[in-house]
Amino acid sequence: RDGYGMVELQRPEPNTLTVSATINGRKARLIVDTGWSGEGITVDSDYGKTLHSPVQAVNRPGQSASGQAMVGFKKGVADMVSLGNVQMRQVPIIFGTIGALQHSYTHRNVNAAGFIGSGFLSTSSGIIDLHNLRLYLRPPGTGRRAVIGPALKAQGLAEVPFTIIQTHCLVGVEINGAPGIMIVDTGATFAEVDERFSPQMKKRVSRSTIVDAAGVESRTKLTNLGSFRIGGVSVRAPDLRIMRLGFYDSSRGKVIGLLGMDILGTNGTIIDFGQKKLYFYPL
Repeated sequence: RDGYGMVELQRPEPNTLTVSATINGRKARLIVDTGWSGEGITVDSDYGKTLHSPVQAVNRPGQSASGQAMVGFKKGVADMVSLGNVQMRQVPIIFGTIGALQHSYTHRNVNAAGFIGSGFLSTSSGIIDLHNLRLYLRPPGTGRRAVIGPALKAQGLAEVPFTIIQTHCLVGVEINGAPGIMIVDTGATFAEVDERFSPQMKKRVSRSTIVDAAGVESRTKLTNLGSFRIGGVSVRAPDLRIMRLGFYDSSRGKVIGLLGMDILGTNGTIIDFGQKKLYFYPL
């Protein structure tokens, strides 16, 4: 009614979301990653060959969670992008070398060509429904933003607003009573917190390994949680990864980590980019 189309979300891995797309006639599997910033769709360098528009360099480099700069990207425009029953014209495409997609584990188990990030989802008033594994998109300039809050709250879901700053989705949390801000990140398999914030959580740690968007493999720590709140609402949360995150310094310690799929998926989260609201089942 409001001009939205629907795309089925797939889960090649338990905490990984992908969609099937066609970019200028070429098929691609894309990871739905709300932690990935950018104005359009980002794909590995090979897909730049499908664009027929002028190409220019991306001046501002990206940064992976570990803090490694991601440079050498270029951007152009795709004449047509199809996702499910949604068709969009003149979609910005950013392309370059993405280490995470070339990592042996990701390539073998996901085999994705790129990412749909928060910028694209904001432009198309995206709604990610993790409970029913559906993505709703509204092509820019059509229809109107849907208002889904009243119906979801009537079904017992909690509503929490989030903010978008430079295409990063930020929400307030409390971990074992310690407050902070986390990036809502469907591209993160597990929730992560910076090690400099972890003393406030006052929990024992063990060790594990994690890979970020640049393909950097890092040793990390695990800790059990006593309580986890999103916007003051208690939710179910498993072990939490602890590592050194590049954005902790740049945010002066305000952004403490990534709110990953192990928490978002477990709580049946719905992410509404049109209204900038999170909905989930409270504990």
